[in-house]
Amino acid sequence: MIENIIRNIQILLQTPLYVLAIDLFGAIATSLATTFLLASGRMPTGLPTWLLYSSALVALGFACFDVAAIFQFLDARIALATIASLNLSYCLAVLVVVSVYRQDITQFCLFYFCIELAIVIPLAWWELAILKKPFASP
Repeated sequence: MIENIIRNIQILLQTPLYVLAIDLFGAIATSLATTFLLASGRMPTGLPTWLLYSSALVALGFACFDVAAIFQFLDARIALATIASLNLSYCLAVLVVVSVYRQDITQFCLFYFCIELAIVIPLAWWELAILKKPFASP
């Protein structure tokens, strides 16, 4: 019984629509954390507020894209490739922002973005790896 559960979970984790759902929750979490932790001023960041709100808005846009793909307004494989590329582009943008504001950025903000990159980069690689395999629809 446990073996069947594990096998079913492994199958789900290789299915684009379910991976897009995981990406959706991550995008929502990023948008909320960036808005309410960083941009709200509760935690000093050293970054302009407009930049933080823009970052949160981008993450919210990713979430909307994921919803469209999950509800099959978009082809799952194309959506997965697109969101993986967008995630990697977002990571690159974060690195650029951290580099540009390296003199002003706080340690907390740097820690936050390092954790975010440590989650998003493997997620994007996982999404790209799934594209190389045949998959079953949910």
